[in-house]
Amino acid sequence: MNKDKFTFAVLTYNHESYIIEHLESIKFLIETFGAAYHFNLIIADDGSRDRTVELANQWISANTDLFTDIKVLADGSNKGTCFNYTRLWPLIEGDLFKITAGDDIYSCIDLFKEVETLKNNDFFSGLPLLLIDGKIEESRSTIFHILATDVIYKGKKLIERLRGISSINTPSLFCNKKFLKDNELSNFINGFSVTEDFPMIVKIANSYENVTFAQAKKIYIYYRRTSGSTYLVRGSDFDLDKLKAFDYMLSNEKNWLDRLILKNRIYCYKLNNTPMKKLLNIGYYLYLFKIIANLRSITQACSKSPSDTHLHQSHYDLIVKRANAFLINQQNKLTSQTNETP
Repeated sequence: MNKDKFTFAVLTYNHESYIIEHLESIKFLIETFGAAYHFNLIIADDGSRDRTVELANQWISANTDLFTDIKVLADGSNKGTCFNYTRLWPLIEGDLFKITAGDDIYSCIDLFKEVETLKNNDFFSGLPLLLIDGKIEESRSTIFHILATDVIYKGKKLIERLRGISSINTPSLFCNKKFLKDNELSNFINGFSVTEDFPMIVKIANSYENVTFAQAKKIYIYYRRTSGSTYLVRGSDFDLDKLKAFDYMLSNEKNWLDRLILKNRIYCYKLNNTPMKKLLNIGYYLYLFKIIANLRSITQACSKSPSDTHLHQSHYDLIVKRANAFLINQQNKLTSQTNETP
């Protein structure tokens, strides 16, 4: 029987404390749901200064049988989030893949079944659960806005979703392999500093016709938030990237009203006063109006959204247990080797 290829691609930077948990969550998916696939693994490290690469290589040595091909990109240089993201694109074999950060965790659902169900869409994404200090938490407001976005913009062009106030869970985002072959797209992304996902979607929405997006109600990823998260540590760079993406949208917008709304959004985004950012933003009033107009459908969508954090906490606890067991085993091996040295 011919098996499809599925590639797990991992972006790492100083993920020493998390990389084994991430890899163990991949192992769980492969062993539990992956009988019908051959798996490839790509790890792209952006010059980590800790033991991320060392630990990843130790784990790979103990789990080579899970994969038909493994590539570790780790020359010690730090070239930035965006370059690290696009440089692994040419190495992805087959049409099925997922790119994630090395500090996030895959959930316990059958990811491959989800991919088979939704793979005909250019983009699809799931709902988020947050991973904070070892606890799985649900952000009901975030889920509400993601589902509201899906109701409001369903059947409309992707650029309309991006132009207005909207929410997309990018850690859970899957995209069509055809976009990874677009050199203009990769060059565009490389022009940003720390934000790769939003510029990618913006560029695709402006460059391709009839881009399809599907919003699933499953949890694919536990998104880890720490004091070292990029949007906190490099918040100013993150803001500059967003403004650059907004400016690109504005340069491609022909409709005078949409241009006016985008200019207003850019103006408000630059303000230092947080309340005024929203108070003066025309987009927020339009978004609120759309929520009210679609409230019944949004309420129905939210009533069916997953909320079983206990299930996902149990899964994460299992992943932590497996990761700790691996690390203890590695330490025992090192101790044994040290004791045997004359």
